[in-house]
Amino acid sequence: MIDRAGLAGLIRLMPPSAGAGVMVDWEAVQRAWGLVFPSDFKEFLAHYGGGLSDLDLGVLVPATVTPETCDEPGAPKGGMGFITADTRATWVDTEPTGINAAAEDLVTWGADGSADLYCWLTRGNPENWPVVLFSHGDDTWTRFDCSMTEFLRRVLSADSRAEAMQDSALWGAGLRRL
Repeated sequence: MIDRAGLAGLIRLMPPSAGAGVMVDWEAVQRAWGLVFPSDFKEFLAHYGGGLSDLDLGVLVPATVTPETCDEPGAPKGGMGFITADTRATWVDTEPTGINAAAEDLVTWGADGSADLYCWLTRGNPENWPVVLFSHGDDTWTRFDCSMTEFLRRVLSADSRAEAMQDSALWGAGLRRL
């Protein structure tokens, strides 16, 4: 299911800014979450850091917190954990149809200025996790059977396989930069 060219295509459309990448303690983060994150997500963060801010897309950088950095009990998953908890509550509140998943299957990897939420459906091999989008404007959920970077490449290149994103500021933004 994964198109290994997703990150390469994304880089061609929107080269990352010099020094934009971030380092993540993947061993600690994955231990806190109890799962392994997809390799394209790790590579995205290494190249782009926290997202495509000039396009109003924030990609959540996973981190762990300690009692010294956060006084909220039960917060070992950091900001990504808090946003994922909100996403799971939204899933329950909106009662989505057409996507076979439970709220606990979702992990949020991004958000935009329209309060849209970008998630994975975390079943099976992380390299095959599909993207699930919550569109805040109409309270709908849409599944995209591709990796995070392939999803972004499709949206930024106005690929018809991501047509549900046509009203987003991200739609075709990569083509406008070429």
